[in-house]
Amino acid sequence: MKIDFAVDRDLEKLLEIEDQTFDENSYPLSRRNFLYHIRRRHILVVKIDSKVVGYLLFFTYKKSWRIYSIAIAEEFRRKGLGRSLINYLREYAAGKAGYLLLEVKTDNTQALNLYSLLGFKSLKILKAYYPDGDGIKMHLEV
Repeated sequence: MKIDFAVDRDLEKLLEIEDQTFDENSYPLSRRNFLYHIRRRHILVVKIDSKVVGYLLFFTYKKSWRIYSIAIAEEFRRKGLGRSLINYLREYAAGKAGYLLLEVKTDNTQALNLYSLLGFKSLKILKAYYPDGDGIKMHLEV
């Protein structure tokens, strides 16, 4: 397993993983969005045998970095790759950011369990944050 910043040649695999993971109601990222964030070094990819199998998109602000999206290819889920991506970002952000932020659906128990195990704390409930439900804003000191 290797984690690094995404490059242009990763685009097609990123789009494939995005399509597997998010439906139209989740506002999936477009080709143009991915290229924009790749070129700004805001996407980390996890590779197995040189093949992109997941990604994490983040935004940087002065003291906080926001994890916008995490997606892992179906056949590689539940193998700790999401955890590895978040840990990599946490180490990379050390000394640059005070904390990481993210939002998650209140009924996404798998993600909530992962974030809690990694030390994220709930900040507040976000009523009607998603088209089909509430969200929880979480943070983690870096």
